[in-house]
This record gives sequence, C-alpha cells and structure tokens, in this order.
Amino acid sequence: MTETLPQPRPQEPGRPPAGGPAHAARPAAEAPAPPRPRDAYFDNVKFFLILLVVVGHVWEVLRANSHAVDAAYTVVYGFHMPVFVFVSGYFARGFMRSTDKFRSVFPTLVVPYVIFAVLYRLQLVFVRGNEFRLHELFRPQFLMWFLVALVLWRLSAPLWGHLRHPVAVSVALSLIAGSWSFNADATLCRAAALLPFFVLGLTIRPELAQAPRRRGWTRWAGLAVLLAALPAAYVWERGTVVPKIAHGVLLWNRGYEHMHFSAVEGMSYRLLAMVLAVVLGTAFLAAVPRGRAWYTTLGTRTMYVYLLHGLIVKTLDYGGVLDAHFFNTPAGVVAATLGALAAGVLLGTDPVRRLTHWAIEPTGRWLLKPSHGRT
Repeated sequence: MTETLPQPRPQEPGRPPAGGPAHAARPAAEAPAPPRPRDAYFDNVKFFLILLVVVGHVWEVLRANSHAVDAAYTVVYGFHMPVFVFVSGYFARGFMRSTDKFRSVFPTLVVPYVIFAVLYRLQLVFVRGNEFRLHELFRPQFLMWFLVALVLWRLSAPLWGHLRHPVAVSVALSLIAGSWSFNADATLCRAAALLPFFVLGLTIRPELAQAPRRRGWTRWAGLAVLLAALPAAYVWERGTVVPKIAHGVLLWNRGYEHMHFSAVEGMSYRLLAMVLAVVLGTAFLAAVPRGRAWYTTLGTRTMYVYLLHGLIVKTLDYGGVLDAHFFNTPAGVVAATLGALAAGVLLGTDPVRRLTHWAIEPTGRWLLKPSHGRT
C-alpha cells in the first residue's frame, strides 16, 4: 500500500512561500522518508528461535528418560531464551527515545496476556482436572511469564540510556537479585535474571549486533560450536566427569536458596550461565542464514507461535499422550521433535494468523487516549 503525499497549495503572486525562503529552498527534505524494509536476517533469527522454543517444551517432557534428549535440551536452554530476550531488547530501542512507544505496551502485551492467562488457567481446569480458583485466574501459567517480563523490561528502557555502563549495572543487579526473597515467584525471578540480555540488546551498537553475520566463515564456526556443545552437555548431564548442576541455573526461574546454593555459589553459577549464553548465542546468530527464504515471513509472527503452541503442548502433556512408551524410544523422540517443528511452522502461517488475530494482536487502542503527537 502506498501513501499519497499532500500536494502544496499554489502560491499567491508576490507572496513568499509558506515557511520562508529556507523552507522553499529544500522542499525535497520535507518529504517523509519511506519506511525501511525489514531485515530478513533478524526475521530468520526469530523463526529459528521460536522453533527451538517449541521443540524445547516438547523435550522438557521427554528428557527424563533419555540422556541424549536431556543433553540437547540443556544446549537449547543454554542460549535460546537469552537470545530471544536480546532480540526483544534490540527491537525495543524506540522505548528509550519516545514515550509514545509505551502506548503499544497495553494493546500488544497486556491485553493478550489477559486473554491467554485465562485460556491457560482454564486448560488446567478442563484438561488436567485442577480445581478452579478465581484468585489464580490471571496468575502467569507456563510460558506467560515472558509477557509480564517484557512489560517490565520495556518500562525500564528509558533508565538504561542514562547510565554510563548499563550492561555492567544490569549484570550486577541480576547477580544480586538471585538472593532476594521475590525469587519464590518464577516470573519475577526470570525477569531479574534475564535483564542483562535485554539491556545488551537495548544498548548495543548496531554494527556489533550485526557482526556475527558479516563473514561467510562465521556460519560454519557457529555451527561447529553448537555441535561441539552437544557431546559436552551429554558428559555434563551424566555427572560422571564433572558435577551436574541444577537445571534451574539455565532456566533462570529459581533463586540461589531454592537451588541450595550459597550467595557466592549462586552468583558464580549465574555468571557462568551468562557467559555460556553469550558464547552459544553468538554461535547461533552466526549460524542463522542471512537472506530471505520461505520461512522469513514466519519469523514476523513469533508471538502467534509462542502463545498458541503452549496450548497444544500442555494438552498433550496433561492428557498423558507424551507419557506413552513410544515416546521413550528413539523413534518416538524423533517423531515428537518433527511434530514440534511442524507445529511451529504451521502456527506461523497466514490462515492461523487470520483465525487468531483477535486474541494475539487485538484491537486494544480504543482503550487509549489520543496521543496528540506526543513524544
């Protein structure tokens, strides 16, 4: 769709152009710049990340009976949510410059949260058989924590632009927060623990964010690092060579006390998890294809896949489908993985978008006052 620019009114004889001579001397400069095209690379990044989210949630159910699945699960959780948060921060840079951007928080995050918080809670009642409790209706369930955390991170965005070393400060806050009492709440725990990745995306120079894709050899180096991480994770998960560490370190959802760590141990493990996420995340960003492909458009609909796939995974989980003996076999693991990948692709397609647009991208701006061009 193209936009028709308003035509200037004809000038009266002997009357200077509106805006004065300087305005008349540069009419082309006043024309609005065309919107920049989307960066196919970042859409590809989001597509592969959301597939890892879907697969990771399926593997979470299956990993108890397979060291191989547990190792793959560990590698994926070592970087995929930190990178997702980093990308979210990178595309939230406008919140540092314009207060008007905050108007998008309510219709794009708060309203979908309310809708899906109810759906996930009702799923517990009707599929799993939990007792309905009204005070739990809007409590974050399963993956809904991310929307709450994203609201908190975006609201904090203006603060970080005023600090000399925002990433260092956010790392310090994350390390200290692991010992605070609010860690009993997994949502707040994750929001505090993953904060440095959002701040990194928010404040990083664009040329540094794009560095992993600038050389052709980096793709192969990134793939090599990710592949090498799998046997390393397998050895780590067996616990025979190096001590096995609680998965809560990589899930970012538990405080140090809940993982039976002292404050110093917890900070050390959390810092180690951050370093691991940066190494594996950089390798992943380097390995992602650069150009447009059939899946690039699907990368623009990650919120559809994110919110909808949980209903599918949890229905299978609560219904006991994934507990079947078949899914404890190698063939069953492969089938479940392929099914998760197919679901991730399907949920990002246009028919699904049209069918569920009302819930995931609701028209909530009618709840907002007119902006009147505020910045």
